[in-house]
Amino acid sequence: MQVATKQSRAKKMAPTGRTPKKSEVTRARILDAAAFVFRRKGYALARLSDISKKAKTQTSSIYYYFESREAIVAEVLNIANERTAIFVRKALEEVPEGSSVRERITAAIRGHFAITLSGDDYVSAHMRIFDQIPAKLRDHFLRVLDENAQVWRVLFKEAQETGQIRSDLDISVLRLLLLGMMNWSVEWYKPGRLTPDEIAQQAAKILFEGIGPLPSALPKAESRIRDPAKAKGTRKRPQAKVTSVSAL
Repeated sequence: MQVATKQSRAKKMAPTGRTPKKSEVTRARILDAAAFVFRRKGYALARLSDISKKAKTQTSSIYYYFESREAIVAEVLNIANERTAIFVRKALEEVPEGSSVRERITAAIRGHFAITLSGDDYVSAHMRIFDQIPAKLRDHFLRVLDENAQVWRVLFKEAQETGQIRSDLDISVLRLLLLGMMNWSVEWYKPGRLTPDEIAQQAAKILFEGIGPLPSALPKAESRIRDPAKAKGTRKRPQAKVTSVSAL
């Protein structure tokens, strides 16, 4: 899967079958510049003059295409969410018919990592500025993110119903932990040692198998599960009450 180029995105903005107008190309160039600047400077420090300089246009000209800086931000976030959803959807479409729900979740994880770690300015800008944008705008995009998360809800529900995920786990918490982990990877990932696909495979293994050693790798004496309360010199402690995160 490839991230859309400036030219291909400008063509997408134009009706099918014709070359995009100069104004459409300029608008796309301003958005590309905005994503570039927001990714590197954040929301508070990014100025329209920074965007216009990167876009090679006049600052006053930006208002011909966008009524405010918030309008630019909204479009950048829209594009980021659209690209992420497309990558996840395409990854799922490539899974052979009849594949297990674990294989489909692994594919969705692979699609999410593919766009998150692609170096795409829009997606990286989204990660950088989301917590900095005005509350009204953030509330709107929280609803958008919630709608996009439906594909994960369906997959996790099926996985729990078929025994691929334990029944005592809150799948809303699990989903948010997984998405948070994947989104944060943009902050620490450095190309070289592992590819995004290899990282996705690691994440899927952690999700379904945990991080402890496999039973076959344990010494026989340690492979049996023991009750810590029965160990010598220990006392059984009361378990802490765990409540479901029903608001998620």
